[in-house]
Amino acid sequence: MATLDEAIEKGRRKRRLMAIGFSVSILALLIIYFGWLFLTKGYSFTVKPTEAAQTQRFAVNSGIGFFIDNKYYAVGSGGLVAVSADKYQTKEVQVNDNSPSTIEVELEPKPAKVTITTEPGANDIVWSVNGEQRETASTFEGEFAPGTYTVSVSHPAYEPASVAIEALIDGKVEEQIRLTPISGTISINSSPAGASVTLDGNEVGSTPVTVAKVGGDYPVVVNYPGYEPITDTVSLTVRNKEPKRNYRLQPVQATVNVLVSPKGGALLVNGAPAKNPISVDANKEHVIRYEKAGYIKQSRTIKLGPAENQQLTFNLDPEMGDVAFTANEPSDLYINGQKQGTTPLRTTLQALPSEVEFRKTGYRTVKQEFQPSSDRLVNVKAEILREFDARRKEGRPLFVSTLGIEMNRLSPKKFTMGSPVNEPGRGRNEHQVKVDFSRDVWISRHEITEAQFAAFKGSGSKTKMPVTNVSWDEAALFTNWLSEQEGLQPFYKVSNGKVVGTDASSRGYRLPTEAEWEYIAKINRRADSTIYVWGSQEHLRDKQGNFADESAKGQQTFILRGYNDGFAGKAPVGSFKAERGGFFDLDGNVKEWVHDSYTLNPPDLDRVYTDYLGAARGNGHVVKGASYKTGRMKNIRASVRDGESASAEDIGFRIARYHE
Repeated sequence: MATLDEAIEKGRRKRRLMAIGFSVSILALLIIYFGWLFLTKGYSFTVKPTEAAQTQRFAVNSGIGFFIDNKYYAVGSGGLVAVSADKYQTKEVQVNDNSPSTIEVELEPKPAKVTITTEPGANDIVWSVNGEQRETASTFEGEFAPGTYTVSVSHPAYEPASVAIEALIDGKVEEQIRLTPISGTISINSSPAGASVTLDGNEVGSTPVTVAKVGGDYPVVVNYPGYEPITDTVSLTVRNKEPKRNYRLQPVQATVNVLVSPKGGALLVNGAPAKNPISVDANKEHVIRYEKAGYIKQSRTIKLGPAENQQLTFNLDPEMGDVAFTANEPSDLYINGQKQGTTPLRTTLQALPSEVEFRKTGYRTVKQEFQPSSDRLVNVKAEILREFDARRKEGRPLFVSTLGIEMNRLSPKKFTMGSPVNEPGRGRNEHQVKVDFSRDVWISRHEITEAQFAAFKGSGSKTKMPVTNVSWDEAALFTNWLSEQEGLQPFYKVSNGKVVGTDASSRGYRLPTEAEWEYIAKINRRADSTIYVWGSQEHLRDKQGNFADESAKGQQTFILRGYNDGFAGKAPVGSFKAERGGFFDLDGNVKEWVHDSYTLNPPDLDRVYTDYLGAARGNGHVVKGASYKTGRMKNIRASVRDGESASAEDIGFRIARYHE
């Protein structure tokens, strides 16, 4: 009984296991089926044209997928599908998630292979298809899309020809075009006539001669006794079926070897340049000449037989000529860089192109080219100018103009500087000196600015304020710098940065003299001398100039009460109205260095001083004019003079130079 129960239980377990296994298999199949449905996407392919669809084939080149008939099932994101058909070119299609469910594919037919030859064969045939030139070759090979075409050939030696072909899909075309040689005549003539003619290796007669030939290139040889043979190639082509040649035969040549001294000259035959050794026509006279610049040329007349060789020698003698050099100023004379003397000078030189320089210190060097001649006296004249005058003649602007410095030209007249003994506020140092002027003078309209002085120093403020805190020597060095920029002889002689003397003959820039400064402040364009720059009335008009006004109250002892000029310190140059003659800030803004040395000792008051430069020596230098620190009317007078030895925050300067 127990054995039966065990058997029954075993049967039950087996059936349960079988049922479980079956259920698991069914579940697995369902999972695979639904997974396939979920992961797989289908695409239908439509192939065109209809002829290609009849033999269509599909292949998966990359990706996971398969075809059932014309439907592609892609697993994953897609793949690369190759579509092909008989007689059509394979096309690859990329399938991805963005591809439509129905994909149309247009296949291109395979081209026809075309081979065309000619009879007879020829090189350099020009092939054209439907009138469009394709290539140059002996045989034409190519691939053509289905259609009808006209293939044409052209060759210089043959008549044009063509053939019509029909290219089928994946077809093969082999054609041959029969070429017809062109025919024409070749005409050969010569001077002299009667020369024998060989054409393509065959003697065809004597000139003039005409020969019938088919197209092609023909070597020609023309011979005549006593003349050089001529070889040539004549082409008979479709464009020129009657080529003609008329040869001018040259006599058999003779040879001349020439020895020359000096070398480097020109060798001429009958006036035409020639190379050594010279080839000349035999049995004719020829003039052979050798010449070189600076030498006397020589010539020979020769006549040689056929193939004769002769040697000629030319030894040229130097050609010399007299030259006279003159200039408007005595100057050193340099010829081709070597000093030869001083003008005026007459000398004998070789007849070669040369350069002369007229040099003189302070003057523009003049260069001229000349060439002596054995036939005549050559005169070389020069006008040398001082560098400054040369620049003016060229119309070049003054250097000071480029800095913005404006200059006024004055023609000062005789007057008495200083102040009369009865002038209110007069100082004992205001000596009445009689002065006169022998030449015009240029004086700057404004005081020199910080920007203009910075151009000289290479640094500093770039403003229109008058430059101050400048010593007298620095101001003089600035004027020398201006002179050097314009090619003028500096006025001041300098040693170790200090002025040690002057050159009174210089037209270079300098500081105005005290006499010149007083002239423009008191006399210029006035009937009588005045006390102040604006006149003799002791009354300041509104904004007359930059003085110690109410803004300086509490800062210094003396101020001009009730007066306001709008500036507590320095003012940009030109901020106030110009006085007569167009000069600015003579009466205020900053005081100004002038050229003169300062001394209390008076000069000879009975003498008239011309172009007066002041005392020869003294203690410091004269300062003229008032400044923004001046608060008393007596110190604004034009005759006021102070002596200073050091720079100051209210001392500047203006510049001057003689006109001649």
